Amino acid sequence: MRGFGNRSALGSVFIVFLGAVVPRVSSAAPPAQEGLELKRFKASETTDAMYVLRATGCRKAGDTCQLELELSEGSGTKRKARLPDGMAHEIQQESQGAASSESWTSGEEERNVTTSVQPVRLEAGAWGLLVTQQGGFEHVHRRHRLYAVKDGGVTEAWNGDENFAGPEQSHVGPYPLAPGSPVEGFYREYAFLSADPESGEPDQWKLDAYRWDAADRKAVKELRRRPERYAAIIGSFKTAREAIAYRGGAQLDQFCASGFLVLESTPFKRLTPGLFIVTTIQAEKKAAEAALKKAYTCNPKVSGYVKAL
Repeated sequence: MRGFGNRSALGSVFIVFLGAVVPRVSSAAPPAQEGLELKRFKASETTDAMYVLRATGCRKAGDTCQLELELSEGSGTKRKARLPDGMAHEIQQESQGAASSESWTSGEEERNVTTSVQPVRLEAGAWGLLVTQQGGFEHVHRRHRLYAVKDGGVTEAWNGDENFAGPEQSHVGPYPLAPGSPVEGFYREYAFLSADPESGEPDQWKLDAYRWDAADRKAVKELRRRPERYAAIIGSFKTAREAIAYRGGAQLDQFCASGFLVLESTPFKRLTPGLFIVTTIQAEKKAAEAALKKAYTCNPKVSGYVKAL
């Protein structure tokens, strides 16, 4: 299955934001109650309001930093929102190649936490922040949040956590609601890798889309203008067991069908119902075509087609 990520590719440049230098240099260290500012993001097109991401509550190695969002033009606890997961003291910033999106990481193995922030233009004059926190070692799990301005402060306006029940993958991101419009919606794409040849259970995949209801100041499901997705299909079968077996055989020693899911076709209106397909789902048609070509190059016995979902 395709990798889940933000609108820009992750880079490899790391900048240490918190380390032994912070408590030593008093002129560079902000007051303990304010914490260390990591990044500012635009909150409004009509004012100078900014979202301020801070790490608070940690001053030395071994401490856990709490991450908070507040408005630059306000003060007081009512204007702040605390992110779900704390991070280890030495937070590093990952360069993502785009000024609007940022990511920070800290900790090792099961204590690793990465926090990624994506701005989303909820209204013509107002921005929200999509925040993903992921952690874990063997099974990485993710928490997704939308933060917005409400009643003069920052509030959690939506959440889309994984179930933490097994091998899951998910990601969120903005997408244009209409051609030429500055207003964006956002989506949550989710896969549960549950295909089991013994039980005959397929994998699960779901794409939910949302838009901002400016009147009620909340996120609501978007049913009409959803993000495009394309399925690269290399097989259709009457049973999940047959599809799972085919996927296993198609992989050979080179894992030619690695990343392909076994999904029930019925939930997809443009596919023939009552079947089980072996597929990988992509955001762009060219990416789906490339996935088919890669599988065929690896194993010439594999063939398939691309279908818009």
